[in-house]
Amino acid sequence: MAAPLVGCSGSGDGASTGGDSGTAESQEAEQQAQSDYAVTIDGSTVTTDYEGNPAIIVDYTFTNNSDDATSFAAACYPQAFQNGVQLETAIVTDDLGNGYYAEIKPGATTSARIAYSLSDESDVTVEVSELISLDDTLLAEATFSVA
Repeated sequence: MAAPLVGCSGSGDGASTGGDSGTAESQEAEQQAQSDYAVTIDGSTVTTDYEGNPAIIVDYTFTNNSDDATSFAAACYPQAFQNGVQLETAIVTDDLGNGYYAEIKPGATTSARIAYSLSDESDVTVEVSELISLDDTLLAEATFSVA
């Protein structure tokens, strides 16, 4: 599995797009209550990768509710899909910062950004689960329009 290129700050040259959460708030709160981690998918920015191909940057917020320090990268498994097919991570010139890899103490929150290569202009569905989980319960899910 390739490591996503991600971070915590920066602005893209592309247009921002809003997203409608695919999960009801009550379901999301219940799932997060059962997890040591809370994740929200905050939005997306359509941009281009370093070769000029279309890409999307997804913004996440990660809260560590466990008893040990950890990072978003070590705790969660974020995935993006178009037409049911998982998207590859993208290399972009936008500043993604280091929030994905930053270790945070219990109770702390950080922002992370991950870039994905787009295959077409269809909607992108983003899902986040715990990296190690027995039931693959989603911590967060959202769908974004890129057209």
